[in-house]
Amino acid sequence: MAKLKEKIIKSLKNTKQIEPTLNTLAKSQENLLKNYSNPVFNQKDRGKLLKSYTNLQDVGKSLYRYGALLDNNYFADAKEEKEDIENVVFKGGLSYYHYVWHSENGENTCDECRELDGQVFEMGEEVPERPHPNCRCTVEIVEGEIEKEDDKPQDDKDKIPPRIPTPQPPKPQPIPKPEPSPQPTPPQSQKWILPVSKGHKITSKYGYRMHPVKHVMALHDGIDINALSNTPVYAVADGTVSVAGWISGYGNYIQIEHANGLSSFYAHLNKINVSKGSVIRQGQNIALSGNTGIGTGPHLHFGVKKNGKSDNPEKYLPDF
Repeated sequence: MAKLKEKIIKSLKNTKQIEPTLNTLAKSQENLLKNYSNPVFNQKDRGKLLKSYTNLQDVGKSLYRYGALLDNNYFADAKEEKEDIENVVFKGGLSYYHYVWHSENGENTCDECRELDGQVFEMGEEVPERPHPNCRCTVEIVEGEIEKEDDKPQDDKDKIPPRIPTPQPPKPQPIPKPEPSPQPTPPQSQKWILPVSKGHKITSKYGYRMHPVKHVMALHDGIDINALSNTPVYAVADGTVSVAGWISGYGNYIQIEHANGLSSFYAHLNKINVSKGSVIRQGQNIALSGNTGIGTGPHLHFGVKKNGKSDNPEKYLPDF
């Protein structure tokens, strides 16, 4: 298997590589969960597996956003997302390691145990369980990737060179323009309301599930609410619209920035009633629900981000 780091970098250079890389990340996460429940690992190392699982999850979400922003011509935002991914990959935000199997080498050591002794597995691979009930073999996590000659990039062609700023001549100072009238500022804290009228139910909760189209384990980054097409959708709190348009996989999409680092988003909409930059008040009709995007039937996909990372929306909404 090609090194995951280089797969991520190739996908930043060629957007056609994003989908295969996301599938690789999903498979690696699935194997990490299997290894986490494998008793051959000690408790301390299971913590490393869980941390790596979260790190891969964050990289996958960033890579998906990068592709979606490019698809919708948000080139400036895509550039920022790309730089964030590069920083994670090259500056230690994404840890790499491999596993080494250690046989017990005692009276309970069978031929299968001896054959596994010293065997090395890559980070994204599933490690086998102990061969028999009396087995006491263990697996050690070793920092760093497995070095293979055929994995090394030729002439560092896959590495992204550091950015060296080009010296620029001093620009003439522009004549100051009058300050524009300030936009109204939303209140600093506010109890959220439901994004649809009462009586609607949650049909799919936040968390990992089998993706209905890709058929791989993936994070469901919001909740699905059973809303027929053209059901009014309301802003859960005051805020400012940061995205209003088509996003790949989400269809017609709105994201609103609120106070305290929180943002809400609304997907698969049939109609959008607001535009980017609009100042929104709580309860304002911002859209009509629909079935755009992945096309699994009419519903509202509602999500929450806290400081840019997805969070469980049910923590912020009143009880349905």
